[in-house]
Amino acid sequence: MRRSVNITAVILLVVVVLLAVADRVGAHYAETFIAERVSAQLTQRQIQSSPPEVTITGYPFLTQVLRGNYDEIHVDLRDVKAERLPIPLLRVRAHDVRADAQDMLNGTGKVIATKIDGTATLSYTSLVEASGLKDMTLSGDGTNLRISGNVPVAGVLNGAAEVTVVDGKVRIKVKELTASNLAAPAQQLINQYKDRLAAVTFSLPPMPFNLKLVDVRPALGGLDVSMTTSEVELAG
Repeated sequence: MRRSVNITAVILLVVVVLLAVADRVGAHYAETFIAERVSAQLTQRQIQSSPPEVTITGYPFLTQVLRGNYDEIHVDLRDVKAERLPIPLLRVRAHDVRADAQDMLNGTGKVIATKIDGTATLSYTSLVEASGLKDMTLSGDGTNLRISGNVPVAGVLNGAAEVTVVDGKVRIKVKELTASNLAAPAQQLINQYKDRLAAVTFSLPPMPFNLKLVDVRPALGGLDVSMTTSEVELAG
């Protein structure tokens, strides 16, 4: 009797191990499938990046396959190059993802996400280039953009600007600006820079998955941007 119980326990253990292995193999296959499709989509949109890093969250994976629905899929894109704004890391989080299991096995399935969120950090150097703010340096304090620069006649400029999203574009609006040289000609230059910074707006280049800009935050390490979209094809 005891020997029979031991044999049953061993068989159950083997089955559990085999199911766990099958689960991870299936997840790896699906992640590879999605990564390849994402790469193809990026090529079509002329967006360069390192190979996509795909992770399907949730366990077990096979129950999600049977449902044809995945809670969340992560896609990390490194060294994204899109026009003048290189992105070191674009984190994409796809929620409530739908995919037919049979179509996936046939290699013909489409992976549709109910919602996709994207986050990235833009360097202040590339931000200066994109916004056309020559001779200026930008930094962030968590709330405002800090402005500095060395301008002929006016000397060293220092100030702060508000950065927001308006109509899907980044807008930089000066809040304060001072100069080390306060002579009359310098004040005229300061006013000119204030006018230039009063309504600086620019668009992000086309993003993967048709992500749209919704929020920006001037963090210490760069401009944090948040994007989102809905009912979009993650891979297909």
